[in-house]
Amino acid sequence: MKIIDFDINNVPSNDKDLVLCLGFFDGLHLGHQKLINDALAEGYPVGVMTFDVAPAVLLGKKENYSLTSTFDKADILEEMGVKSLYIMHFDKETLKVTKDEFIERVLKPLNPKKIFVGTDYKFGSLGEGNATYLKQFFDVEIVELQKVDNLKISSKKIRELVEAGKMEKVSTLLGRPYRLCGLVVEGKHNGQKIDFPTANLDLDYTYVFPKEGVYMGYGYFMNRKRKAMICVGTHPTINQLMKPIIEVHIIDFNENIYGRELYVDFVSYIRPVFQFGLMDDLKEQLIKDEEKTKNSLQ
Repeated sequence: MKIIDFDINNVPSNDKDLVLCLGFFDGLHLGHQKLINDALAEGYPVGVMTFDVAPAVLLGKKENYSLTSTFDKADILEEMGVKSLYIMHFDKETLKVTKDEFIERVLKPLNPKKIFVGTDYKFGSLGEGNATYLKQFFDVEIVELQKVDNLKISSKKIRELVEAGKMEKVSTLLGRPYRLCGLVVEGKHNGQKIDFPTANLDLDYTYVFPKEGVYMGYGYFMNRKRKAMICVGTHPTINQLMKPIIEVHIIDFNENIYGRELYVDFVSYIRPVFQFGLMDDLKEQLIKDEEKTKNSLQ
């Protein structure tokens, strides 16, 4: 898949067949996947155009936390069969671009045969343009919002579920487990002292942070998948921290992976983070968590 970075003053021109999907696509959830798969069904090369920063962040409507990084999106889109990912730099200048300027300066140079958008798609300064207005200039397919169990699938709803630790529901709406990616960095090695070594994750991106607690899931590194326990917390029993971190205990594993990239999938919430009076009590609980994780995951 080709990745094209550009800004409002340097828009690439296209003279080839292209079906274009428009949106921020945070999470690339099942609703987004439906839109993109409908575009792929047209039989032409498909491109996805998104921004490097959510417009709502610059407008002050939300913090800069997302379900997927740009790199995450690229991986998922390539697996789906998308041929081009257009990443437009979004800044204060872009905020001022009117709906008609966006059409003239961005969409017309890209020259799409057809455009796919969701029913809630907005563009231009203050979101003045919508899918219906876009139809005056292009062949546009408007894809309805999708539902699971009568619940509308939206990035906002998924972010709320992640923050509540409801990872099974998150997986239902995403179509896959919630994933974080980061670099394994040196910690204080406290876990090793009780035979539960952990990989401290320095996140690559400002992901939506899960609710504090212990989770079961999987760790991926070097194309290898292993069962794992994931702790999101301040480890109150040993040297309590001011803010939560993510520590991953990869089950039945003792290799050195410092400096390696580690992907972590959250499958389900096990329990809250407790403060234990004795280290032996903590170890006893971790043994129970590990056994539950081993028996519950495939």
